[in-house]
Amino acid sequence: MELGYGVNNLINTPLWDLIQKNINTINHKWENATVSDSNDRKNVRKCKISWLIDGYLRTQLFHSINLYNKENWNYDLDGMESLQYGIYSDGGHYDWHVDESRENKVNGKVIRRKLSMTIWLNDPDEYEGGEFDIETKSPLEEIRYDTLKLSKGSIVIFPSNKVWHRVRPVTSGERKSLVGWLSGPPFK
Repeated sequence: MELGYGVNNLINTPLWDLIQKNINTINHKWENATVSDSNDRKNVRKCKISWLIDGYLRTQLFHSINLYNKENWNYDLDGMESLQYGIYSDGGHYDWHVDESRENKVNGKVIRRKLSMTIWLNDPDEYEGGEFDIETKSPLEEIRYDTLKLSKGSIVIFPSNKVWHRVRPVTSGERKSLVGWLSGPPFK
């Protein structure tokens, strides 16, 4: 795998219909997601989030993403966390970060985040800014990342603990996305 990430589109699939049903029919409990990181950087993230806890949707996403995983990384995966619905507006952003590779215990088993995914829920002409940058090259390169501003229904999948990424500030409109993390036993 050359890029270190994969992109596909879910539009016109049963999975997209299931995502839309969850987004449109749930009474969302919104939280402001402001984050500081371990280096004491302030305002690393600014957006509002809500959690989708539909087990059937998670199972269907897990199976689809795991098929892609088997062809590309072959990580040992056994589950997916609740999905995070995010809305970025008015300067909303998420600075450079990797999705923590922390270990958690679930039902007595130690698990670790291994794959991350982001799904675009609206089209890029509905907002200004909000580009998704994903690091793909060596620190010796002048530009070390690819910039993605994908169409509604697009999904990007990448290793959680290896790939730095960010969401640039939204300057107008709203950028809507669904993110999630697939986990499995610690790497050996």
